Amino acid sequence: MRYIGNKTRLLPFIVRTLRRLAIAPGMAHDAFAGTAAVGRALKEEGWQVASSDLMTYSYVFQRAYVVASRIPSFARLAAGDADVRRALRAATRASVRERAGRKGRLAAIGEYLSFRAVPRPGFLTRHFAPGGDRMYFTEENAIRVDTARALLHRWRLDGLVDDDAYFLLLAAVIEGADRVANTAGVYAAFIKQWQPNARRPLVVAPEAPLPGKGSSAHLGDASAVAGALGPIDLLYVDPPYNARQYAGYYHVPELIARGWFDDVPVLRGKTGLIADGALRSEWCSARGAERALAGLLEATGARHLLVSYNSEGLLSDRVLRRAISAAAVDGRVRRFALRYKRYRADRDRVGRRYKGDEVRELLYYARLR
Repeated sequence: MRYIGNKTRLLPFIVRTLRRLAIAPGMAHDAFAGTAAVGRALKEEGWQVASSDLMTYSYVFQRAYVVASRIPSFARLAAGDADVRRALRAATRASVRERAGRKGRLAAIGEYLSFRAVPRPGFLTRHFAPGGDRMYFTEENAIRVDTARALLHRWRLDGLVDDDAYFLLLAAVIEGADRVANTAGVYAAFIKQWQPNARRPLVVAPEAPLPGKGSSAHLGDASAVAGALGPIDLLYVDPPYNARQYAGYYHVPELIARGWFDDVPVLRGKTGLIADGALRSEWCSARGAERALAGLLEATGARHLLVSYNSEGLLSDRVLRRAISAAAVDGRVRRFALRYKRYRADRDRVGRRYKGDEVRELLYYARLR
C-alpha cells in the first residue's frame, strides 16, 4: 500500500542495525504498525511481535501479516457457498504447480472476489465513484470493492471463514483498492482525471502469511498497549514525522477496513471524510510529539529501544536525544543514519516545495533496562 512513512525500502537497514547491536530476537512491540511492514520483517527474523496502531486498516494488516501463521483451508466456505466451491474446484484442476494446495485455494478466493462474484454496488459506489461526485474509483472498481467487502462481511457473519481468513482477504481488498485508487498516494484529494492505474481492474491478491506463532495485534494507543504488555525485549517506535493526520489522509482505507454494515458512516466534505470518530494523533505536532514520546518511554517495559525518525521531522535531533537519554539506563544514545530517496505524495507546486530528492532515515538506540 502507498503510505507515508512506509519502511519497506528501509527494512534491510533496520534489520541490519538490530544485528549490529547484537539484539537477539525475542518479544518486540511495533508501536506504530502502519502497514505492518516492520512487524512482518521482525517476525521473519524470528521475533514474536505485538503490533499496535490507532487505525483500523493497520489492525487489519497486523492480523494478516503479523498474527496469521498459516493459510486457512476454506473448507467451511466451500461447503457453504456453491460459487466459491466451484472456484476452488477449478483451482484444484489447474495444472500450474503454484495453484496446488492451500496457496492455490487462497489465490482462487482472491480471483473469485476480483472477477467472478456477482457485482453488487454499495456504499463505496454511492460515495467514492463518479456517481457520488468523487473520483476516487471508477464505477467498475468501486462496485468490485463493494462486492468483495460485502461478501467478506457475510462470510464472517455466517461463520464460513475464521478470523485469519477474514483478515487475510480483507487486507488484500484494501491493498487492491489502493492500487487502483485515483489519488497521488494519499486520500486527502482525488485526481480530476483518471490516472492509468485507476483504469486497471481491481485485483484481490492475498499474500500467504509467515509461519511463527505468539504474535498479537492491538487497535489502540501506543502507550496504553506498551503498559499492558509489561516486560519485553524491544520497543520499536516509528511515529508520524509531520503534521499530516493519518485519519484524514487515509480515510478511504479506514472505511473499507471498518465496513458500513452495522452503522452507516456519516461523511463530510468534498473528500468524504469520516464525520465522527476521527482519530487525531498528538504525535503530529512538535510539542505533542515530545510529550507523547516521554509518555511512551515511561510506559514501556522494554529492555531495548529503537526509534525511527526522519531528518525533516517535527522533532529535532537535540529533542530526540534529550528524551531518549532521559529514559536510557546509562544516559547513552546511539544514532544510525541512511540516506534514501524521499516519498512524494504530490509534485512541487504553490504551497509545497520539497527541499530535495533525498532525506535521511535516523535510527536512535538506547538501552532502557
